[in-house]
Amino acid sequence: YKVIKQVFGFDQSRTPRYVAKAVTGQKLPFKKVCQQVAQICGVHHSMATVIISGLFDVLANNLDMGHSIELGDFATLRPSIRAKAQNNEKEATANTVYRRKVNLIPGKMLSDYLNNISVTRMEVSDSDLDLNP
Repeated sequence: YKVIKQVFGFDQSRTPRYVAKAVTGQKLPFKKVCQQVAQICGVHHSMATVIISGLFDVLANNLDMGHSIELGDFATLRPSIRAKAQNNEKEATANTVYRRKVNLIPGKMLSDYLNNISVTRMEVSDSDLDLNP
């Protein structure tokens, strides 16, 4: 993690606070995900790409039908919505929905990973600083 200085909008005094934030790596492109799956499973890259793309289609179709999807010990995906509260039942319509999302509920594998992940402060050396913005 790294420590950053931040002013929170809910703080009336506008006092700067310091908070730990995750340091993340680069985004892994889909092509590289497929290459890694192909290596692990011992199949050709194109076969892994077809299978993963097929999985995405299955996920999208089933989420669209309102189904929860269990992904083994990794996680479960569950469709969800947020809607504005209404005074009576007739006013609670599809038009009151303001957010559609998919909840990821960690399974045992992901929970174990999250519980055992190390948390270490990142040291910034002088060479890491951008002295010429």
